[in-house]
Amino acid sequence: MRTIAIIPAYNAEKTIGRIIENTRKYVDEVAIINDGSKDNTLKVAQKHGATVYNHRRNMGLGFALRSGFREALKKNFDIIITLDADGQHDPEDIEKLINRLHENNVDVIIGSRLIDKKQWPNFPKHRLIGNILLTNLTNLAAQKKITTDSQSGYRILKKEVLEKINLTGKTMEIASEIIYEVGKNGFKTDEVPIKATYDKEISNIKIFRDISRIIKLLIRKKI
Repeated sequence: MRTIAIIPAYNAEKTIGRIIENTRKYVDEVAIINDGSKDNTLKVAQKHGATVYNHRRNMGLGFALRSGFREALKKNFDIIITLDADGQHDPEDIEKLINRLHENNVDVIIGSRLIDKKQWPNFPKHRLIGNILLTNLTNLAAQKKITTDSQSGYRILKKEVLEKINLTGKTMEIASEIIYEVGKNGFKTDEVPIKATYDKEISNIKIFRDISRIIKLLIRKKI
């Protein structure tokens, strides 16, 4: 089964080369969606041999992921992996996530930072509270418990999932939208615990803005 890793990247020149090199060990192709970076992310990604799709201006996480998903389907990849470009996700976990996908015969695997409560102290407090809130809201909208970490960007999806679900999110809200669509369409999911790593905290203002966007999207989907 052919596997692709889709990595949205924005101003990630310091980490993107290492992420590409460590990811390519486990996949057939590494696709970087350079989302209007103002630094040398584009050049570094090209230097390290990734397939690069370039947005001339910053369009947002959701837009970048949807671009990557379209390209993955065009190239007929069987398994699609998403992970972050900032080093928060360890590419060595890819093998563990893929093994779980096959062992449990599911359609989606989510790398959860919250399933192991020993990881909770590694979160900035406001992000932990926000994530728990959004996870509960996302599961509520989906009418069943799908995940313990709705905001994790470390995921594996089978091709059939992307062919079925309808994604419209342009920014961070796409994380919850994918979970909602997976539940709505009855796909089987499972979770694998991963480490929570934060080098820099994100401001409360951004957290509250993202929460608002996610709630609006979930309400719109339900209506």
